[in-house]
Amino acid sequence: MKMLMIICPEIRQEEVRALIAKHDVQSYSEIPGVLGAGKTGTHLGTHSFPGKSALVFTVVSTGKKDELVSALKDYQTGLFEGEGLRVFALPVEAIF
Repeated sequence: MKMLMIICPEIRQEEVRALIAKHDVQSYSEIPGVLGAGKTGTHLGTHSFPGKSALVFTVVSTGKKDELVSALKDYQTGLFEGEGLRVFALPVEAIF
């Protein structure tokens, strides 16, 4: 099992949720209003550093992980310059 941690622009959160559902993944958690800095700049939700991100977590089988990561890579190509999408795949040791 793998946990995908997806960081996307907050305005793209619904699109990412729909993409996950399209790939038959029904379980996920979201954290809206994520602040931070990275390759696409600083996003603090302020006038000086506008924008916020969202964090979407889902746990999937290894095969589903490959399918979903591929779909997210394709999705990323359609984002505007300056919009970031990051996906981290982490091993899941226990679920209870």
